[in-house]
Amino acid sequence: MNELSTEVKARETHEKAVGYFKVSEQYGYKFIMEVKKIRDDRYYKELGFNTFEEYCQKVWGFERSWVYKKIQAASKLSETDFVDFNQQFGQQKTFLLATMEDEQRKQATEKGIPTKEGYKSIDKATQNEINEYKRNAVEAERRAKQAESQAEQARKSEKIIRKKLENLEDREPKVIEKEIIKEVDKTDYDRVRSLEEQIKRMKANDRDVSEKEKEVKLLQLDASKSVLKTKITIDDFLQDVAVTSYRRGAIAASSDSTKNKLREGLDDLKNFIKEMEMALDGTIEH
Repeated sequence: MNELSTEVKARETHEKAVGYFKVSEQYGYKFIMEVKKIRDDRYYKELGFNTFEEYCQKVWGFERSWVYKKIQAASKLSETDFVDFNQQFGQQKTFLLATMEDEQRKQATEKGIPTKEGYKSIDKATQNEINEYKRNAVEAERRAKQAESQAEQARKSEKIIRKKLENLEDREPKVIEKEIIKEVDKTDYDRVRSLEEQIKRMKANDRDVSEKEKEVKLLQLDASKSVLKTKITIDDFLQDVAVTSYRRGAIAASSDSTKNKLREGLDDLKNFIKEMEMALDGTIEH
């Protein structure tokens, strides 16, 4: 009588598991708990199987390890959490969450997983990061807080630099203009005007010198004027791009792509300086 009763229970439990399996996405938790009962009460023997592993493989097509993980996760979680976690994070992350201590799991779901880059939500954290947090929660917390502190310090530094740049931009242009005028050397401008006057006089003079001499003299004067204008342009450029503490801060806070653009400009400047030095030495590169 008892033997028949056990067989009936086994078949009833098995039929329930079959029913839940057909709608496993909705009733996955119930399905696993029925399978757990078959394992715990050894009902698989009443169903004609020698081992629980044989039952899992032949009836469901699952390896025993997969079923054990599911049972372990379902046993640790409420039905709602089991279903929600599987839908949101997948089987492996659900298993990792289920096997955490209650407080650790609560923090992981509410605050995130502490990693070397700071806290990450469970869906963005890798399985390795979740597993590392599970193994060593205290150390993971420390690293996450350190990463957050460094990120916050970087944000504060960037904010200070931006504020300084804004203050610099807010200064009245007239004040800056006056400072620049004081630093400008008028001598080069005077020399350019003098050369222009000489060129005019030379062009107007058609008696004292031959055409060939005039042409040579005009070329020399025009070359000198061109070189002086280049010098003035360089001076103006150096004033415009003077490396101040504010500009250093701006460069430090700029993006990598912007810094790469600046490096390209510096390379062009180096080539320009090289060509100018060669010209001053009387060398012409072919």
